[in-house]
Amino acid sequence: MKQIEDNPKEKSRALAVIQDDEGFNWNDFLPEEDVVGSTFMAQVELEPVYNRERSLAHKKLKRIREAYKEAVKAKRWDPDRECYLDPKGNICTDPKSIDFEALVRLIPSVEERIKIDAEKRAEKERLRKERYEKFEESKKSENLMKELSMLRQR
Repeated sequence: MKQIEDNPKEKSRALAVIQDDEGFNWNDFLPEEDVVGSTFMAQVELEPVYNRERSLAHKKLKRIREAYKEAVKAKRWDPDRECYLDPKGNICTDPKSIDFEALVRLIPSVEERIKIDAEKRAEKERLRKERYEKFEESKKSENLMKELSMLRQR
């Protein structure tokens, strides 16, 4: 601390927090000699992070808004009903009544989506096997019926 108080250049450097672990060195921006009244400032700009759930919620809200506008324009909107499905099966409600954060929470995460898709594929496969087994059974019973009719004819 004594060294900083005695050296004006070190005083100005003490005002800046140098975080080498962040990969940025402020030494390039500090004045070489003590300049009275000089200041500097940094603005950290973070690139927007893509959030899949928020993006999908925005798209869903946009579809809801469009369906609502279409219903109002076509004079099909009944405020007493508050919500209904349009002919395409989309939710139609006043977009102002939707809590966006709640809508975001309804969107499944990537991990949840993968799990849901895997469950759907497994169910499809189970149904396919079930249909195949029924088909094979009907084929066997059909063959048995043919054999019985042939035996009867003899």
